[in-house]
Amino acid sequence: MSIRFLRTTVAVLAIAGVACSSSTSGSKGTGGSEEGGNPGDGGTTGNGGVSSSGGVSHSGGATSSGGAITTSSAGGAIGSGGLPASGGRSGSGGAITTSSAGGAISSGGLPGAGGANGGRSGSGDASAKGGAISPDGRPGIDGASAGRSGSGGSSAVGGSGPGAGGTTVTCGSTEIYVGTKTPGTAQSGDITVDPSKQHQVVDGFGEADVWQGSSSTAMQTALWDPVNGIGLTLVRIGIESVSGKSVLMGNAGIADGQACVKFNGCQCKVWAAPWSPPASMKNNNNVNGGGSNNTLITSDYDAWATLLAAFPAYYKAQGGPDLFAISAQNEPDWNATYEACLYDKNTMVTFIKSLGPKLAALSPPVKVLAPEPDNWGNLWSGDGYGPAILADATASSYVEVIATHDYGSTGSAYTRPTPPANNTKHVWETECTPGDTGPITIATMVYAAFTSGGVNGWHYWWTEAFVPNASSPPAQYYALGNYSKFVRPGFYRVDVTGAPTPSSSKPLVVAFANPPDGTVAIVVVNGGSAAQVSFFVAGAAWPASVTPYVTTSSSKLAAGTAISVTAGRFSASLDAQSVTTFVGKP
Repeated sequence: MSIRFLRTTVAVLAIAGVACSSSTSGSKGTGGSEEGGNPGDGGTTGNGGVSSSGGVSHSGGATSSGGAITTSSAGGAIGSGGLPASGGRSGSGGAITTSSAGGAISSGGLPGAGGANGGRSGSGDASAKGGAISPDGRPGIDGASAGRSGSGGSSAVGGSGPGAGGTTVTCGSTEIYVGTKTPGTAQSGDITVDPSKQHQVVDGFGEADVWQGSSSTAMQTALWDPVNGIGLTLVRIGIESVSGKSVLMGNAGIADGQACVKFNGCQCKVWAAPWSPPASMKNNNNVNGGGSNNTLITSDYDAWATLLAAFPAYYKAQGGPDLFAISAQNEPDWNATYEACLYDKNTMVTFIKSLGPKLAALSPPVKVLAPEPDNWGNLWSGDGYGPAILADATASSYVEVIATHDYGSTGSAYTRPTPPANNTKHVWETECTPGDTGPITIATMVYAAFTSGGVNGWHYWWTEAFVPNASSPPAQYYALGNYSKFVRPGFYRVDVTGAPTPSSSKPLVVAFANPPDGTVAIVVVNGGSAAQVSFFVAGAAWPASVTPYVTTSSSKLAAGTAISVTAGRFSASLDAQSVTTFVGKP
């Protein structure tokens, strides 16, 4: 998605009451004035302009309807209602509008009625009401995507914006790139990254602290701090049943939830998964599995759902933050000899219809995450939990995230089962153990999960295996940091073409972009010998330079020398057996 340049005569914009300064580098690009531009209809001196009808001292002037700055038609450069008059700088029509009704930043605003981010191009928000940008303004996971360029669009007829450099608007701590550069041209052998071709939004990366007895300050910093650690934002805690109550499995779940929120604010999502209902509610009369009757008694579906719905208040009373979601069941397809419970696709759907309404009635509401099979192959095929949930309108309405673990037969090392075309839910991988502590295996698993598996979030299993000692984390910790530290919630996976066919000797490439500020993060997993790669970043918002961050068995997310990007192109060397993230923005 491109972000159109806003040509304006003011140096400071106001977005939701936050002072925003703009800085421009480079000269105005070619392409002429915009439709309704200078001096045509709505232009600098035309109808609605600075000095004619609707001008500074006439009807519709600088502070009245029509606004002081109008670069095209209804909607204007700043909202639909003037500089601060009707609609204002961040009201209906958005803080910045460059084309027709809705404009490049649509109704709902940059932070207008739709919250902190609002919509980017359509008449609503970025992907329909409740879509990729949620109603509270954060890059959310509510609703289904429905296009990003509704009425008004992000590219009305007119000039091509500024020349090299573009314009960046700074609003508080957020930079929004609203300029363009002259697009370059790919050369033979280039791997092309196209930020305008977006796939799934990123919800984050995380791990579980189930059965963990404590969480030191050093460990909390290593896991959750995006500056001094790797900035995980998803926390999975466990629920077990004791004396007819649903309680936390291990004390670390409180401190880790607190730390995640402390370091990441609203980007953090803490959620919980049950291992077994109480023994009295099971056909085997045992919280442990292993037998043929390791199932929930049908008449106790409602009672078990009631116990689970009481867990968020219990967790909050212990000092934990609000829960985002509760899983219907950990690994319903695995008859473990420890705490476990089996559901087939039909009983899973039935139980979700008992659990969903109870969680939705809480304040704040809690989402349902399901089905969390042990084997990814049982999500979309095999046991078929995912299609069964999507096919039931009631159950589907309560499920926010379709989740799976990454064990068993899941495809090749480089692929995972792909969601069906009718899937409208976010997909999370919620548990795996790579089997070694080197950088390549875990980085390859994350690559496969995002590229073919279509996930929005990815979790390691538990802290004890992931980081046994916070003072000397293994290479796998830093390799996950190659993703989590630089690919933040709200980024999108974007198109990559021209990369080698995945193999143990060829680099694996996955790329992400952050539309508001134009940041690009390209992750390259090189399981072979040292290699050279060349990249081309398509479009008119390529980064000025990229910085490589390298992880090997001995290198720990080491920052390399910045590499200049010329007309969208750059080349780099890859260490053998390495994971490298190239990060840059316009």
